[in-house]
Amino acid sequence: EIWTAVCSRAVWQPMGFVYLYNVLQIGNAAWREFLRSVLHFTSEQLNSLLIVAYVLLYLGIMAYKYFFIKWSWRSIYIMTTTLGGVFSALQVLLIKGKTFGLSPFVFALGDDAFADFIAGIQFLPTTIMMVHLCPSGSEGASYAMFTTVSNSAGNLAGAIGTQMLRIWDVSKETMVSGDLSGMTKLTILTTLIQVSGLLFVKLLPHSKEEMANLHDGKNRVGGFIFLSVTFMSLLYAIVIGLLNIIRPGWQGES
Repeated sequence: EIWTAVCSRAVWQPMGFVYLYNVLQIGNAAWREFLRSVLHFTSEQLNSLLIVAYVLLYLGIMAYKYFFIKWSWRSIYIMTTTLGGVFSALQVLLIKGKTFGLSPFVFALGDDAFADFIAGIQFLPTTIMMVHLCPSGSEGASYAMFTTVSNSAGNLAGAIGTQMLRIWDVSKETMVSGDLSGMTKLTILTTLIQVSGLLFVKLLPHSKEEMANLHDGKNRVGGFIFLSVTFMSLLYAIVIGLLNIIRPGWQGES
């Protein structure tokens, strides 16, 4: 049943978008170190950022349910990705110390929190799509596989983000010394990569009705590529995670 499902164009095409989009959501892995070492955020402030982020994640989900549920899936991703790119780019202003009279904490709070609000808006459309992709009789296994696809892409994005720390010098010592050029470049690069997910938005159906029209298309090659990329990404993320535990600093990061 699962193999038959993934060979359907109605499955591998939209889930291919979910994978590609999520794997491109590469964050700046040095950002927390910047907040802690350069801006001297306390543990309480960092925890506050996390708490507000969780609250706005929930509010984003509610916002979609009550205000955006009639929007097409493509429109949702185009709108949220564009806004996310703008707010991600604002991190450059924080690095430069241009906060328009706001304290660095308040400026960072708005930037980080809005990213989670956007993630909340994107959550329900993706979940609704996954539910409608599940074939009758194997709903549990299929939904678990689809969520694994999404999560493995996110894990791979995190692993790639860690690898990107090597591109420019963003070590704690360099940033504390006042050299933030590497941090600025890394922030700009990750922002551009995140927004590039829109290049694949045409893979995403406008709605569940349009997705249903894709069920007639079958392609074993597409299904095989879909499963292969998923499992390889999951394996890569697991290996990187284990290396980070067993040999901390093996990539040369501080």
